[in-house]
Amino acid sequence: MGTAVSTMASPRFTEGAIEQQLDKIFLHPDFSNSHILRKFLSFVVKETLTGNANWLKEYTIALKVLEKPATFNPQKDCVVRIHAGRLRKALAHYYNDMCVEDQIIIGMPKGKYIPVFMDRHEWLQERRHQADISDHAFASVKEPVTFAILPFHCVSGNELIRSFSDTLCLQICTALSQMQQVSVLGYQMVKSMTTRNMDLKELSSVLHFNHIITGSVQHLQQTVRVNVQMINCNTAQQTWSRMLECRASAAKIFEIQDQVCADLMRQVEVLFARQ
Repeated sequence: MGTAVSTMASPRFTEGAIEQQLDKIFLHPDFSNSHILRKFLSFVVKETLTGNANWLKEYTIALKVLEKPATFNPQKDCVVRIHAGRLRKALAHYYNDMCVEDQIIIGMPKGKYIPVFMDRHEWLQERRHQADISDHAFASVKEPVTFAILPFHCVSGNELIRSFSDTLCLQICTALSQMQQVSVLGYQMVKSMTTRNMDLKELSSVLHFNHIITGSVQHLQQTVRVNVQMINCNTAQQTWSRMLECRASAAKIFEIQDQVCADLMRQVEVLFARQ
């Protein structure tokens, strides 16, 4: 019989029992179809069982699980957090399956990479507790509005127009940050994240925004056309849009930037008036 393993709860499980539980989990499609998720969970469980839980940091997992180079910088690359989120969702899918009656529950709390081991009774109690907290929070607190300004799609090879597109996003970010009712993510950080081929759902799970400002800039001969949209990520509803045109001159470009920001600020005020 394997060595008994201490958990964050009162029961104790043997290493052999936990390894058998891993084998069962890995039969689930979320894991059988993902080598990374199997490797991730196996690694964090093994290190915890061998007393190396304190070693489970973002950098270590990047090197040992995702085979990143020693130059990996967790502050600039969120790939570990993305796969950790996928792992938590996959474990939730497995244990929430109506056919699963396993007595060992393996979980990984948000914001941490150290797994916890619970028996089924403790897990059910924890789920009820979290449900009570969520219901209370939903009833008493409105979700804060957090904006991410995504880089506009610029259809132009003109350097002035491309610079205008980027500057417009920065100006929108600055304008929204003046409003006390909303939070705005830094544009340069959002821009750097969008270059990593993440879809909107992945980006939202990492940066935790619920509204986006996006759009496009087109340039044809002497005309610049700007399309701007505001989208509620929770409902996928486009709550506002605007299309503006102007001549491609420096003076007109400044005017259209100011006009977009003014229109957008008024629309955000309307958004709060409806809440």
